[in-house]
Amino acid sequence: MDAETQPAGTARVAEAAAETVLIEVPAHADYLPVIRSASAHVATRAGFTLPEVADLRLAVDEACGLLLRHTVRDEQAGLSGLGDLACRFVLEASELRVILSRDARNAARPQDDEFGWTILSALVDDIQWKVEGPTVHVEILKRRTAGE
Repeated sequence: MDAETQPAGTARVAEAAAETVLIEVPAHADYLPVIRSASAHVATRAGFTLPEVADLRLAVDEACGLLLRHTVRDEQAGLSGLGDLACRFVLEASELRVILSRDARNAARPQDDEFGWTILSALVDDIQWKVEGPTVHVEILKRRTAGE
């Protein structure tokens, strides 16, 4: 179906739909460079400026580190080994949402005055720590600068 035969508004709906990229790696610091590199690539593709890409890359790295430091796997509950660290990038018109997830217990949210949380808060537009059942999520939001 070409643009002339599409129902009115269909092309705009398709263009407005969010694009999602999902990466899963073992929950170990040795695999964080994969997620760091992916965050830079996704942000660049989404049209972020070089300083915004650098900020997002650092923020994703710090969020991964916080998630790994502040969660504990529960061997007795059948969560064996390191588990996986999932990273979902959701690209929308002018923002990028990154959701990092790990199955864990004892998911202590970092204190607001903890150095890593403070740095992370300064690099992104919003950050949330969520616990949903056995899964801990760190969600960060980065908006492109105005005029982009």
